[in-house]
Amino acid sequence: MQTYDIKIGGHEWEKQNLTTLGVRKMYDVYKCKKCGIIGKSYRLGTITIKESDVKKMQKCSPKQTNALKRIMVTDCKAFGDQFANIKPGSKHDIVPPPPGEDNKRGEWVMGVSEPVLLLAGEYVYINED
Repeated sequence: MQTYDIKIGGHEWEKQNLTTLGVRKMYDVYKCKKCGIIGKSYRLGTITIKESDVKKMQKCSPKQTNALKRIMVTDCKAFGDQFANIKPGSKHDIVPPPPGEDNKRGEWVMGVSEPVLLLAGEYVYINED
């Protein structure tokens, strides 16, 4: 299971249940109108999906705006010298991908001395003016 910000991506989440479900752990079920992926919201503003649906989730057309140019790291599993400044809670500007690369799997941010790729699920977009 992976958890994402419900506002991120190109998804149009639609609540599927009238009342909150669950006995011990309360949740709501959401379905994307575009790609059909189903997720559960255990906490307001977040959506949790199965690992097997992550690739399908990433294919839904993004609706990013120019205002979303910064991200906050939630959980980066990468290691190495270039990732020394990438820690949970750190905020970074999104940079263009290096030549020959793209941002289909995540977003590029500046590492210690060169751009590094943060994968989807390792960050959330933030809107700071």
